Amino acid sequence: MTLTILPQSLGRVGLAGALSALLLSSCAEDPMGPENRFALIAFSQCSYDQALMLADQAIAKGNADNVERGLMLKVAILRDRGDLQAAEALYPEIDAAWQAAKEKPLSESRRLRDIQMFIDIAQAERQAKGLDPACQGRP
Repeated sequence: MTLTILPQSLGRVGLAGALSALLLSSCAEDPMGPENRFALIAFSQCSYDQALMLADQAIAKGNADNVERGLMLKVAILRDRGDLQAAEALYPEIDAAWQAAKEKPLSESRRLRDIQMFIDIAQAERQAKGLDPACQGRP
């Protein structure tokens, strides 16, 4: 077993960047798509309008997987913002997009789990950055 010691100058940011580059280089295809990734970043910064715009762009021009994830992300953003009615109105579109991408039906528990995953990621990022996880007082 070989032990490699990283130089201290690399630091946390450099290490995180190196790990991200390594992970991305090993992926043949981005399963989320760039618009969804940027939407998730905006969502984690409580920029709901920008996040929704980016998710809509992913839905409009993405492949089947990007569309399905974009719809789930859009629902997560709407739910986190408190617009439950608009979020639930998208459930049939999510079900259809899932069927198109995965060629099998989507269970309600899986849909709710995937939506909650996006909310949990955004709230954890907010907390890590010292922001209010619930975006209180933000537009």
